Amino acid sequence: MGSRYAALLAVSLPTFVYGLFRFSIGIIVPQIESSYGINDSLMGAIVSVSVGIVGIGVFVSGSTAGRYGTRATITAGMLLFSASIAVMATGVSLTVFSVLFMVASLGSGLIIPTSYSAVTSILPQRRGIGAGLVSSAYNFGGLVGPAAVGYLLLYYDWNDALLFIPVGGLITIITYLAVIPKNAGDAPPVPKGQFRSLLGNRKVMLMATGAFLADGAFVTYLSWTPKFLLTSFDVSGNTSALVDLLFGVGIGLGGAGVFVAGFLFDRIGGRTSAIIGGVAATVATLGVYLSSSLLMAVALVIAGSFFFNWFWPLLTVMSRTSVARESSSASTILVQTAAFLGAFVGPGLAGILGGAQTVPLLIAVVVPNALYSGVMIFFYSDRPSKDQD
Repeated sequence: MGSRYAALLAVSLPTFVYGLFRFSIGIIVPQIESSYGINDSLMGAIVSVSVGIVGIGVFVSGSTAGRYGTRATITAGMLLFSASIAVMATGVSLTVFSVLFMVASLGSGLIIPTSYSAVTSILPQRRGIGAGLVSSAYNFGGLVGPAAVGYLLLYYDWNDALLFIPVGGLITIITYLAVIPKNAGDAPPVPKGQFRSLLGNRKVMLMATGAFLADGAFVTYLSWTPKFLLTSFDVSGNTSALVDLLFGVGIGLGGAGVFVAGFLFDRIGGRTSAIIGGVAATVATLGVYLSSSLLMAVALVIAGSFFFNWFWPLLTVMSRTSVARESSSASTILVQTAAFLGAFVGPGLAGILGGAQTVPLLIAVVVPNALYSGVMIFFYSDRPSKDQD
C-alpha cells in the first residue's frame, strides 16, 4: 500500500473534512435562523432530517462499496458533500439550502462506515486504534471547524464562512485517489437477509440501542450547546468568538479522547471503556446545562469533550468483533444506522421542546447519555456469543 503513514493520513481526511462541517453547525445556527427568518423548531427539524439522510447514506454504503468498491464510494461521497456545500455558500433560497444540506448529508453518510473499513485494511491487528484514529480525525475537524467559522463570522456572512470546507473536500479527493489503492477495504456485498438475521442477535441490538441513544445525545449537544452558551449567559461580540473557539478546543480534545477509547478497547475491552465514556459524558453535560457560571460551563465543555463521543469508535469496533467475520460489515452498518436514527430524533426533539434551553437539553442530551450508560452497565456483556469468531 506504499507508505503506511501516508495511507493513514489519507484515510483520515474524509472524516476530518466532514467534522469541519458537522461540528460547525451549532456555530452557524443563529446566523442561518436570522438569514432565513426561521425559528428553533424549524432549524431543529432541518438538522434532524439532514442527520437522518446521513443514516440513509450509511445504510446504502454497504451495497455501494460491495458493487463499486470502498475507494469509489468514499470519493463519490466526498464529491456530493463538497459540491453541495460549495453551491450552498453562494447564497441560495431556504428551499435550495435545505435540499443541498440533505445531499451533502447523503454524501457524508457514504464515507463514514467505508472509512472504518479502509483503516481496518491498513491496521488489521489494531482495530481499536484504527477506529480511534478515524474518529480522532473527525474530532480534529471539530477543533478546526468551529474555531475557523467563529472567527470568519466576525467579518463575513455564514455562507462565506463555509467556503474553506469544500476546498478541503477537493484536497481530500485528490489525496485519497493518489494514495489509497483501488481495492483497499473492499468487501463482498452484504448478503440478502443478513440484516434481518442480525435483528435477532441480542448483542447487536444492544449496541444499536446504545448507538441510537448516545449519538442522539451527541448530535443534539453539537447542534444546540453553542447557542445555549451564547444565549444563557448573554454573550456577544468578540466574547462569542472566544466561546466558539473554546467549544472547538473541547471538540479537538475529544479527538485525543476517542483515540484513547480505541486504545482502551484493545486493552480492557469495549464494555468497560463504553461505561467510562458514557458516565463521564452524562456527568459533564449535566454540569454544563445546570451551571450558573459561563466559566464553569465552558470548563465542563472542554473537560467533558474528552469523553463525549467515545461511543462511536467503541461501538463501531464492537459491532465488527462481536459477530462472525462474514457478518461484520452488516453489523457495523446496522449499528451506525441506528446511531444516525438517534441523531435524526435528538436535535428535532430539542427544537420542539424549546431549543437551546436547559430543560430541552437535559431531556435530549443528559437523559439519553444516562440510558446509554445503563445499557452498557446492566445488559451488555463482552463474553463471546455463539456466532462470533
